[in-house]
Amino acid sequence: MVHAEWLTYLTLREAAMENDTSRALQMFLTMDRMRRAWSEVIPCAGVSKSQFATLMVILYGGRPPHGAGLLSASLPPPEESAGVSLSEVAAVMGQTVPALSQRVSRMEALGYVERLPHPTDRRAALLRVTLAGRQLLEQARRNITCRMEKILAGMGEQSMDELLALLERLADLMEQSNAGDPAREGDSVC
Repeated sequence: MVHAEWLTYLTLREAAMENDTSRALQMFLTMDRMRRAWSEVIPCAGVSKSQFATLMVILYGGRPPHGAGLLSASLPPPEESAGVSLSEVAAVMGQTVPALSQRVSRMEALGYVERLPHPTDRRAALLRVTLAGRQLLEQARRNITCRMEKILAGMGEQSMDELLALLERLADLMEQSNAGDPAREGDSVC
């Protein structure tokens, strides 16, 4: 962190901690610290977090990874994946089709994704994770699990369960709030 940025962070953090009404600011600063720390975590060599998430959504047929068995013991069998459209993946990930298309093209060039003909629309294609992509996902899942287990080992099982429940709730509330956020259009929120 740059020295001036660190000093600003410390000043804001101290001010937030001195004033109980600044929980929102304290939460913002803590989440920013988490974001920076999380940016250093990579699933494995050869895949970024965004590529990992994209591969997981494709593998699970357009369902969000957090609700589709990301933490299950194994990936679904290859024969269960008939493919998923680019627009379905973009919708699940909350991204534009052009941005996602570039990422998928890079992963296709690396051999992690293949495009299949759409059964009813000759103009469209379906995406499916290749064997190489599945192997990469398995390695990435092992790496992420190992790293996070080491990080979280000191928290204890009950604290982890409580934290996960609270984070899920916070994520839900933030997603709901972001859906109608006037600040996205330049207006003041408060």
